[in-house]
Amino acid sequence: MGIIRGILEDELKRLEELSVFYQKKISEYPRGSISVKERNGKRYIYLARREDKKVVFDYIGKDAPAVWAALNEKLKQRKEYQAKLCQVKENLREVERSLRGKRT
Repeated sequence: MGIIRGILEDELKRLEELSVFYQKKISEYPRGSISVKERNGKRYIYLARREDKKVVFDYIGKDAPAVWAALNEKLKQRKEYQAKLCQVKENLREVERSLRGKRT
C-alpha cells in the first residue's frame, strides 16, 4: 500500500501545481463577452463583464475584424483554461479522497 500512497501523493502535488498554473493563466486573460454598440452610425467593441451585481462595459476600440478576432481568441483561451482547471479540481478531490482511505 506504501507504493500506491506514494504515487497518489506525487499525483496530488502535480495536480496542485497544475491548479496554480491554470489559475495564473486564467488571470492573464480578459473575462466577459464581446458586446458591440452603435453610436452615430459607427460600431464600437466593448468587453462586457459582471462586477458584483452590475454589468461593466470596457471600451476596446472601433469595430475591426482584427480586434474582434484577437479578443475572441483570448476569451476562447480563457474558457479552455477554465475547463481544464475544473477537471484538475475534480481530479484533486478524487486523489484526496483516495489518500484519506474512503471508497467511492
